[in-house]
Amino acid sequence: MKNLITFVIIGAVVTAVLAVIFIVLLRNPAEPSSDIIVFASGEATDLRSVAVSNQYGDFYFHFDAEEGGYVTDDIPAYLVDVDVFVEFMARSSQLAALRAIAPGAYELHETGFDNPSASVQIEFFDGSIFDLTIGVMERVSGNYYALVSGTGIESTMDRDYIYIIPQSLAQQFLLPKTQVITRYLTPQLMLSSPLSAIRDISFAGSALSQPVLIRSVTGDDNETALAAKSFGTATHIVYGGSHYQLDQSYGIEVLGSLFGIRGDIAGYDLNDEDFAALGFDTPYMIIQYDMVNDMTGDSIPMLLRIAPAEDGRFYATINDICAVFVIDHKPFIDIQFERLPLRWFLTPMLMDLSAILVSTPNGSHHFEIDNTNSRDPVITYEGQELDTTLFRTFFRLITSASHDGTYLGALPHPAGDPLLRISYVYSLPEKNNDILELYPGETRRVNVYVNGAGEFAMRDLFAQRVAEGLENLLLGLPIEEQW
Repeated sequence: MKNLITFVIIGAVVTAVLAVIFIVLLRNPAEPSSDIIVFASGEATDLRSVAVSNQYGDFYFHFDAEEGGYVTDDIPAYLVDVDVFVEFMARSSQLAALRAIAPGAYELHETGFDNPSASVQIEFFDGSIFDLTIGVMERVSGNYYALVSGTGIESTMDRDYIYIIPQSLAQQFLLPKTQVITRYLTPQLMLSSPLSAIRDISFAGSALSQPVLIRSVTGDDNETALAAKSFGTATHIVYGGSHYQLDQSYGIEVLGSLFGIRGDIAGYDLNDEDFAALGFDTPYMIIQYDMVNDMTGDSIPMLLRIAPAEDGRFYATINDICAVFVIDHKPFIDIQFERLPLRWFLTPMLMDLSAILVSTPNGSHHFEIDNTNSRDPVITYEGQELDTTLFRTFFRLITSASHDGTYLGALPHPAGDPLLRISYVYSLPEKNNDILELYPGETRRVNVYVNGAGEFAMRDLFAQRVAEGLENLLLGLPIEEQW
C-alpha cells in the first residue's frame, strides 16, 4: 500500500483557502494589478502532479488513480501536514505572474537562468502541463524571475518572455520536500488542563536515577483510588519509595510540555540500525503514557523516546513511527522526582478514618472516630468523648507534616522506636493504614518515613508541636498549629 494523502475537504473551506492564496498572488504592493498574467487558476484537487528539482534534490507529488489519493514522494502519509500539503498544491494550481519582460530586455546572468534555482513541472487533470524555470530573486520587489512554458502557454512568443512570479509561489519550489512534513511530534492540548488529558505516565531511561511513575486517580484502577484516600482529593499519585500526592503546579509544567512538541525532521523510513546510530538503543528517556485529549474519553497510548542530539537539542520519536525529529529542550526532559510530590505527606479526610494512633516516647494514644454523622464526628479517647472542634485543630496539626523539597534518596529504615509515629486507620477495610514516622536526622531536622520509606526530611519542631498538642487536647486547652 502506498503512502496516500486523500483530500476530504469541505467545499467552502477550499474556496476560502484558494481565495486567500489567489489574493496573495494578486496583491503585490510593488506591482500594479493590471499587469497580472494568469496561466492557470485551478484548485488543489485539479492537479495531477507536481515535480520539482532544486538544490535539495528532486521530489514528485502525484495522484494515484488506482489508490484514489495523493502520493507525497517517499514521505509517509502519517508524517504529512495535510494543511501545508493542500496549501502547496493550491499555490501550484494558481499559476500567475506579476508582469512580463519582453525578450532582449534582460541579461541572462541577471536572472539566474544559467544556474536555475529550481525546475518545476505542473500537470493538471485536464492534460495541461506547465514548466517553470525559476531564476534568482529580483532585488527590488523580492519576487523571482521565471521562464514559463508548456501546453498551457498560448503562443511561442509568450514562451520567450521572462516573467516575475510572486515570492510566495516561487519559494515553495526552492524548499526540500520535507516542507510538507508536520512540525508537530505530539498533538496540541485540547482539554483545559494536561492533568485531565494525561492519565498514567512513566518516565525511565539513562537520564533518571530511578523510574518515575505517576498514576491518575480517574479510571478503574482500584489500587490508585485507594492510594488517593491518603490525600483526600488528588488527581494523580506519584510513586517512589512510598506514594505521594502530585504537586499540580509542577505536574502541569511537566505534563503540559508533552503537548504540542514541535521539531525538525531528522529522518524517516529509518531501520533499527539508523535508530541505534542516533542513540535510541540506550534511550536517554522513555515516556510512556495514556492520553485522553478530547471529549470522547477515548484513551490513546503514547510512547515517546528521547536521545541527545547536538547544541542542547534532542532526538525524539513517537510510538512506532520510523521517523525521528529534532526538538528543543523541554521541561519534561528535566523532570525532578523531588518536585513531583506535594509538600504535605499525608492529608486524609477525617470522614474516611475510623481511628488515629499517635505514639511518642511518652506513650501511645488511640483515638476512635465515629463518622456516622460525617459533619459532626464523635471522637473518643479511652471511652471519653473529646471536644470535636479542638480535635479538628489537632487533626490539622498532624496533617500539616511537610517537607521542604530536599530529597535524601532512599534511606534505610533505622532500628528502634521513632520520635513520633502517626497511624491513620481507614473505614474501608481494603485500605491499608498510612503510617508517618519521624527519626532523628541532621541538626534540627528529622527524617520522615512514610509507610516505611524514607526519602525526605522536615523540621524537628513538628514533633515537639504534636507532643504539646497531644497533651493540650487531652486537657482541653488551645493547641498551637504553627511549627
